Amino acid sequence: MDINRILVPVSFAPSCKKAIRTAATLASAFEAKLYVVSVYKTPTSYFQSVGAMLFPDDLKKEREDDIKALDKLLEREMRILKLSSLDVKDIRIEDADPVKAILDVAKEKDVDLMVIGHHEETKLERMLFGRNITKLVDGAPCDVIVTRSHLFKKHDVKSKKDEKAA
Repeated sequence: MDINRILVPVSFAPSCKKAIRTAATLASAFEAKLYVVSVYKTPTSYFQSVGAMLFPDDLKKEREDDIKALDKLLEREMRILKLSSLDVKDIRIEDADPVKAILDVAKEKDVDLMVIGHHEETKLERMLFGRNITKLVDGAPCDVIVTRSHLFKKHDVKSKKDEKAA
């Protein structure tokens, strides 16, 4: 299997860090180029009250802060992995549908592998944002590796049979 170009979509979800580490490690092992893509969508104000209004200067500052935080995250992860010489191309996309934008980059850059981070979602997250990971895996023009991060502690629930036997 020839892997020359790897794409990792990033956000600030907790699962992002593991995906970056996996993608960077694979890129280093295969001497591949690593594309890190982030998509920023300007929030929509649903309520036109003073508490919900978003002001252009606030949005600009928020975006600048996000860019700095993402740069620090990537820098830190490359330093931890001791991969400072890795060929990393940072792609930032503004105001686009995240799934479509990521898939477009994958096709445009002719990537061989996509590494996606995934974590458990609450019912509310699923309702509000949908299942983007499914759309990415189904629409990807290449192989996909999904890394998992557990956010919620799994409880050891005994079945009724176990309780009766005890």
